Amino acid sequence: MPEGIRDTLDDLDQDCVVPAEGEPEPPPAVTRRVDLTQGHLLKQIVLLSWPIVAGSFLQWLMGVVDMKMVGTLGPAPIAAVGTSRDAIFTFLTLIFAVATGTQVMTARYMGERNPQRAADVARQAIILAVLCGLVLAPAGYFLSDNLLARLGAETETLALGSGYMRTFFIGTVPLLLGFMLSAALQGAGDSLTPLYVNLGVVGANIVLNYMLIFGVGPFPELGVIGAAWGTVIARTLAGLALFIIVVSGKFALHVPLRGRWRIDFDLWRKVFYIGVPSSIEGFARNMGFLSLFWILNKTAAGQMAVAGYAISVQIRMFGVMFGLALMSAAMTAVSQNMGAGDVERAEKSGWTICGISTGAMALMGLASILLASPLIRFFTDSTDAIHWGIVSLVVLSISLPFTGLSMGCAGSLRGAGDTLSPLYATIIFTTFVGPILAYVLTVTLGYGPIGAWIGVAIGGLLQSLMVAWIFKRAKWKQIVL
Repeated sequence: MPEGIRDTLDDLDQDCVVPAEGEPEPPPAVTRRVDLTQGHLLKQIVLLSWPIVAGSFLQWLMGVVDMKMVGTLGPAPIAAVGTSRDAIFTFLTLIFAVATGTQVMTARYMGERNPQRAADVARQAIILAVLCGLVLAPAGYFLSDNLLARLGAETETLALGSGYMRTFFIGTVPLLLGFMLSAALQGAGDSLTPLYVNLGVVGANIVLNYMLIFGVGPFPELGVIGAAWGTVIARTLAGLALFIIVVSGKFALHVPLRGRWRIDFDLWRKVFYIGVPSSIEGFARNMGFLSLFWILNKTAAGQMAVAGYAISVQIRMFGVMFGLALMSAAMTAVSQNMGAGDVERAEKSGWTICGISTGAMALMGLASILLASPLIRFFTDSTDAIHWGIVSLVVLSISLPFTGLSMGCAGSLRGAGDTLSPLYATIIFTTFVGPILAYVLTVTLGYGPIGAWIGVAIGGLLQSLMVAWIFKRAKWKQIVL
């Protein structure tokens, strides 16, 4: 065949694989899929990343609106929701291992041009989401009081936070299902479809929260509990929508309903090999952050420092969500290229995303510092909560670009199959060094709440330098999955 005709056919077929006999036809909507193994690298990264970033922005916006609505109820509800959310995601972090492993393995198989195997990974993720959700829902429901009490929550904050957590855990199964399937689609290179679903989720969540928190129309006035119910209902709709999408056969990832729905322990082993260390890392990171609530509750500022910190975290979360989105993009970009056997392009993908993440989050940190006062005042009119919120936001925003570097490098390492190195860095600096410094500065040396935030910021800086050094050493290039 003439070379020109062969090249043309290769270009037309770059996103499709001819199925073997008996396999499902490739989905017709593969135009949404971004193939990071070929083409202009920066362009492909942008095409994959912007929907993930936009989806993260929507999640952040939803949290901001929730916090604003709850903020009208007073400092105690703010502290309750802030503490409860951190506790919830610490509880769920061990399960998010499945999503991380699913995304990396789906990307790896798509890079190998094996969409059938990628669909098998997604099917196993669905099974795991349901099984894990059925275990976590009752556990989270009945342990809510004890967990919040151990974090130092008392009286009104404890009562409101416990109610919020119990309601949230009712929707654990659809929450996990939606999370897994979004990760699978992003691993396949389709980040647009999860974005469209997110648009619906955020809109529904905001409307439902407003009606259920304040009792609009026929709905009862539920206060903090209403915010949890709004999230549960919206997340349930999202989980069902994403399930319908992947079984429809019209998108980049097709999981036929008539396929094998038996447990595949070989795939479980690969998914958990990738996901469990990153899940433990997330758990360790959240435990480090949760320790701040315990430390802050030991200061004279107490609840007001917690309320101010909760608000500052919600604002800073925009930058963190941006970093998490690019970390997800790094996992897909590196894994696809490793699957295609192009190690050098995988490395270049990782450093490109690290540069974007660090630079963008540096700008976000600067904006947060300059606008700290009006941003905090938007959520509350409590003088003490405003003061501590401003201090917390300024200190933590200084470390934001280092958070971006850490997330970019960690995502790249996971995409290559090295999930232990980011785990070790997190355990050393975020779980131990940061909180220990925070405790010493706050309680032992008597610097008050500002000491807690300085300690955590120093821990984050050291962690980012360690993860970047590990990625630069490039020993991950020798990993075979």
